[in-house]
Amino acid sequence: MRKNLFLHFLNRDTREIVRLYEILGSDGHARTLREAMNSCAMLCEDFCVAPPGFVVEDKFTFELFEVQSAYLAQGLVRLPMRETNLMDFAEKKRHEYSFARNRYSGLFDDTRMNLLSSHGGALVQRKVQIGPEIVAGFMGGVDTRLPAWKGMRDSAPRDVIENMRAVPARLADLGKALTWSSIEPNLVRATLPYHRQIRGALQYTYFKEYCREFRAIVLTDIPYVPVEFHLPTDNAVYNMRKFRAFLEVMSAEKLLLASADTIMKFRRHPGFIELIDAYSCLAMFFSDTNFRYQLSQSIKKTPFEWSRIPERFDLAISDPSDVEIIEIASACGELAGVLREDHNLPRRGHEESPNTGKAITVQKGRQLKIVIFVALEEELEVLVAHFELKRGSGKPAATGKIGDVDVEVLCPRTMGRVAAAIEVTRYLSKGNPPDLLFCIGLAGGFKERNIEQGAIICVETVVDLATRKVTDDENGGAKSKFRRRDFECTRAVYEVAKSEDFDEDVWSTYSKNNFDWPKGRTPSLWEGKIASADEVVASDDHRQKMVESGDRLLGIEMEAGGVCAAASEFNVPVSVLRVVSDMADPSKNDDNWRAVGMRTLAELLKRLPYDRVIELAKK
Repeated sequence: MRKNLFLHFLNRDTREIVRLYEILGSDGHARTLREAMNSCAMLCEDFCVAPPGFVVEDKFTFELFEVQSAYLAQGLVRLPMRETNLMDFAEKKRHEYSFARNRYSGLFDDTRMNLLSSHGGALVQRKVQIGPEIVAGFMGGVDTRLPAWKGMRDSAPRDVIENMRAVPARLADLGKALTWSSIEPNLVRATLPYHRQIRGALQYTYFKEYCREFRAIVLTDIPYVPVEFHLPTDNAVYNMRKFRAFLEVMSAEKLLLASADTIMKFRRHPGFIELIDAYSCLAMFFSDTNFRYQLSQSIKKTPFEWSRIPERFDLAISDPSDVEIIEIASACGELAGVLREDHNLPRRGHEESPNTGKAITVQKGRQLKIVIFVALEEELEVLVAHFELKRGSGKPAATGKIGDVDVEVLCPRTMGRVAAAIEVTRYLSKGNPPDLLFCIGLAGGFKERNIEQGAIICVETVVDLATRKVTDDENGGAKSKFRRRDFECTRAVYEVAKSEDFDEDVWSTYSKNNFDWPKGRTPSLWEGKIASADEVVASDDHRQKMVESGDRLLGIEMEAGGVCAAASEFNVPVSVLRVVSDMADPSKNDDNWRAVGMRTLAELLKRLPYDRVIELAKK
């Protein structure tokens, strides 16, 4: 139900990039790491992951795990390595880092290596080879659309790029570790203005392989560590600032400095697990202020005196006893029950969709099933008519088939991300997940991207812009800044539509001839990013801010952010398809394009080879 976490903040280079060693003294530095580590320990589903080098290279992380060794002893923190034993690991690392022994003295310290050997259960094998991935990433990353390389791609001169490309491969041939301390001296002087960008891209290339292999994301909004290096995140839920607020409302924020033994004992109690599950659902639906309010209202309905926790339990003096932990964990379960009742939240183990975390492939001969989300009744009507679906009196709103594929349609009959997230979460929490979830409907197009009404956007990335930071401006007024959250969607539909498995010309011609397309206009497929926000945009000025806030956004809609947030909790792939019905401007013409566009989009869905689309979506 929840996610595993990659501990990017434990890496020494990460903390050097944000100047943590300069900003904080030793006590503040250690406290920052402990609070972030404990947050991850409470939030993760099964485990947290970090390379063993993180633990031994730096005194702060080594001392953290000396004190919080229960995380290693009980396998909550896993340390992946390619080698089959610690002796081989130490020998290899000492050879690779011999050029910088003073900087990486921890690798040559037997005391630190003994800490790892005493917790051998935390050491697990990884499959990926990091060195070759870094070489390949530096050679080709700048030629991709990956955001980690955007700064270099957009502004670096050719000689800088070519020098940067070649350095890791040359160092790898010499048997050197591919770290910033080995790469930087080999970069030409002209690269100096781009060092921060190159170093960030190195962190991304290094860390993403661990995130990918162990299906992990990173914690965001860690104090003094405002970097995630474009790694996978879920900023609504796995956000330290928001999680701290959750604990503060319960008067339990001192858990951020609790011992690993205490937190591991809490994790063994169902009540504590249920409360963190409830937090993850509630945090996804509500803004920060509303989140605090809803939680405080639910706390008032419980008999436990949460406000007395600080005076009853002083974690600076001693850990709570086992009896006290049972008492608090039971109170957590009571509060979780109230939150579920107040907000109709799903409950672990009760008709919940199983999530093994393993890649799924389409089995030949198995009945395929898709779910289509639409927000509005008019969109639902088009689908019911086009596919001859049977309307339902409850949820789902309609059922039937598209060819041989079972289909269920969800429709809250209202716009907005929250309504969409709740609708999808309620459906997925009942079990029997679909092979693929479609989020389809109307969108406003951005004329700055030369897109026209009737164009269908196959969304590669949903840029959720619903959260804004409002501050005072220099004139005494208020100014707002978008705080974006990206969701990557499956590209399966676009890839199939552009392949020999789909005849795009036949679909386009049929739609043009049968759905009242204006003379001289032709249906088209576009791929790119789309904004998701909580307001209808009919303002040139506001649209321009949207265009400037994202990376070549094609348009805007109001539900995909909520659909993707909910689907990510259940590991269900999402395809977002939006047809441009207006140009998000003051004219906001709700004319014939709404019906024409939806019918054209429905015809696209009708003609897709779903076995191929689902196979690609689940890779």
